[in-house]
Amino acid sequence: MCYPRVKRRAAQTGAALVVAMLVFALVAALMVGLQRDFSLMLQRGTHQLFSEQAWSYLMGAEGLAQLALRADSRIDARTEQPSDHLGEVWAQPPTPYPLEAGGWMQGGLEDLQGRINLNLLVDAPVSDAANSGAGTETADPRDDNSVTGEESNGLQGSGERWNITQKLLIRLLQALGEASLPQEEAMALTDAITDFIDRDNDRREKGAEAGEYRYADFPYLPANRPLTSVSELRAVQGMTEPVYKALAPFVTVWPDVPSRLNILTCPLPVLRTLNGDSQLSPLPQMEAERIDALRREGAITGVEDLLNDPALEGQQLAELKPLLDVKSDWFLLDATVELVDRERHLFSVLRRREEQVVAVFRSEGEL
Repeated sequence: MCYPRVKRRAAQTGAALVVAMLVFALVAALMVGLQRDFSLMLQRGTHQLFSEQAWSYLMGAEGLAQLALRADSRIDARTEQPSDHLGEVWAQPPTPYPLEAGGWMQGGLEDLQGRINLNLLVDAPVSDAANSGAGTETADPRDDNSVTGEESNGLQGSGERWNITQKLLIRLLQALGEASLPQEEAMALTDAITDFIDRDNDRREKGAEAGEYRYADFPYLPANRPLTSVSELRAVQGMTEPVYKALAPFVTVWPDVPSRLNILTCPLPVLRTLNGDSQLSPLPQMEAERIDALRREGAITGVEDLLNDPALEGQQLAELKPLLDVKSDWFLLDATVELVDRERHLFSVLRRREEQVVAVFRSEGEL
């Protein structure tokens, strides 16, 4: 008589077990979800803390760079012939600095006026507003001196064919080591870069304007404005990645006003571009290395010292001379900080006016 009751109890026990398992599964699912949300919140908080700490360190590096440039200005104010050169404190190679919180930080300053300004490919005069340095006269770098058509010198066209900055770029493209271009290709790429920047739609002899870009595999239009980043060169017709990577460290889009080239801070490939007005070829490597050694030893301290060097003896220099100086007001801070195995990078463009140094542009990507 008691068998049905036993069966009912067994059924109730089985149902309770199923309910308990469902509740357990639900709680487990909730716990997994909560753990995931907590992990995401923890990662987000850690990342935000790292980001804020890293940015504070980078701002500290920028402050130190400004102090170094202001100190250099005070030293220059006490000298008869102030100059900026690679032997000064601000120009020393970067050294990693250990941080108390763990990790490291390093930063280095580079003279942006030691690079070729791409935006000067479109005719623009050198202005004293861009550079407070002394020792050279203000003049239009596109002078009346012409480039002759002598085949033996690899020359082409007349003075109206190339302005002085275009000549510098042609020479630079032939001085990039393994990525160097033959002169004809260097001229064609210079035309293409100039067309990419200038505001008109008139195609240069070997350049490319809207028509060429419109019919590319992936159509787009040239900028037709001053470049805001060197990385825009990647969009120029004819530019290849090896040439871009080799060229980028020696060109700039800063300052955003016409400026002179500092002969005491420019790197060796840029130094090779300082040739006679009638030349489209760079200085020979050995001559440039000899001049580099002389300026590091202090034997070349001014523009006239360079122009009187035997490597430039007998050359026409009327176009080149007004573009050169030994003073700089525009600098680039390249700073990196590593915390918790994560890195953060900063490029900061600094402008100096006497003892005032301000950051006019910051970027965590390419300049």
